[in-house]
Amino acid sequence: MSKFAQGLSKLKLKEVPTYVQEHAGKHWTPAQVTSRTSKFLHSYKEKYIDTGSIKPLTDTMIGLFFLSYAVAWPQEYAHMKAEEKAKLEGKAAH
Repeated sequence: MSKFAQGLSKLKLKEVPTYVQEHAGKHWTPAQVTSRTSKFLHSYKEKYIDTGSIKPLTDTMIGLFFLSYAVAWPQEYAHMKAEEKAKLEGKAAH
């Protein structure tokens, strides 16, 4: 288990937000995030793109699927709620 999870497990609920804030302040500074992202992209390029792997294509397709699902969900949810309301009121849904 990570140090973060171990520390989190020892806290009371009201202490959690402060602990998470302090952890994020130390480990998620803009410079650290930029550095980690740059390292990830460089190693991803070396491992998959430079070798001609199909993984970048499948990762893109999966990412676009989840993005389109997230974008369409609010409209579908509103439609479902409207149908439920119409059903409760005894009206026919179109």
